[in-house]
Amino acid sequence: MRILLVISEAPPIQSGIARVADKLSRGLNGRGHQVDILSLQDIPRVERGEIRLSSMPFKLSELKDRFRSYDLIHLHGPVPTFSDVFLLWGLHDLNHHRPKLVYTHHAPIDLRNFLFPAVWLYNRVQERMASLADHVVATTPSYGQMLSRHVPPSKLSVIPWGVDYERFAAPVRKGGPFTVVYLGQIRPYKGLPVLLNAAAGVQDMRVWVIGDGHYAQECRQKAEALGLRGVTFWGALPDEKMIALLKQAHAIVLPSVTRSEAFGIALLEGMAAGCVPVASYLPGVADIVGNEGFTFPVGNAGALAEVLTRLRDDVPLRIHLAGLAQAKARLYSWDRSIFNYERVYSRVVTARSVPMRVRLPADVTQPAIEHKAIQ
Repeated sequence: MRILLVISEAPPIQSGIARVADKLSRGLNGRGHQVDILSLQDIPRVERGEIRLSSMPFKLSELKDRFRSYDLIHLHGPVPTFSDVFLLWGLHDLNHHRPKLVYTHHAPIDLRNFLFPAVWLYNRVQERMASLADHVVATTPSYGQMLSRHVPPSKLSVIPWGVDYERFAAPVRKGGPFTVVYLGQIRPYKGLPVLLNAAAGVQDMRVWVIGDGHYAQECRQKAEALGLRGVTFWGALPDEKMIALLKQAHAIVLPSVTRSEAFGIALLEGMAAGCVPVASYLPGVADIVGNEGFTFPVGNAGALAEVLTRLRDDVPLRIHLAGLAQAKARLYSWDRSIFNYERVYSRVVTARSVPMRVRLPADVTQPAIEHKAIQ
């Protein structure tokens, strides 16, 4: 099967979504498929902070001949001016020669204090537009339930991402000073300042920040202003060094402040490494943490400080939760994710071909494929 992944980020960028692109493409190629990637790196764009505008609307006409050579296109979104444009016009006018379209909807756009009515409307339109695809995938039950308002069950699956468990696994009984890790890009929605504010209220704790981004310098300045001597900014690291640090840490913190945090692959990686997961109470992220860690109100540094203090002082609880989290992470494998996506692809490609704008009646839609998130 010839497959094109249309996704916002891909290696060498270091991010959760880039890891998805790498794991899906490698895994599917290993199963005998031919997979290519089209990302924002291939489409010229303008960036200013969190605002990213691509030139996809102007590139579609020259890309359509290329699209015809694929059996299936797997689109990831929403990404304004990228995935939305593709959903509406990417396969328009290809008719019966068009490839099938699978759409993974990660999370709504959530830009704080930026044209809120427009963003709210955009997200509602995105949920409805998802039904234009031949099949829609969510990564957690929370987002699957949200999409079910507009996407019929026969076209909707929940397939979580995975972790290379054996690569990350480490003993849950760890010595050394109590250490928490922040892992990911340093962007405003990731909420690193929340962790820094919490760290100011917790003594005898190390904070390791692994990752980089356009918001990194501002966060370094904040740590200095707070007088945080136990904070180390490691920057972007090769996987081997990142994993070595995770294996030494006691907790992993995901303090994101918006719903742009869709899943939290970093949480799974920390859980596999024997870290207790601690995260903002957000859809999707809370599904991953479950009862194996702690969530706290979004943006509440005081509540986060209380959680971290408890984990620092209650070693038996920390070890117990780390063991539960590690066992849970073992159930989330990339092989399982790839296998389930391959099943979806096969069902979609072998279904009767129809023009994209035709709405199928309920009795001839493709059979449901249920992939329930592992709890």
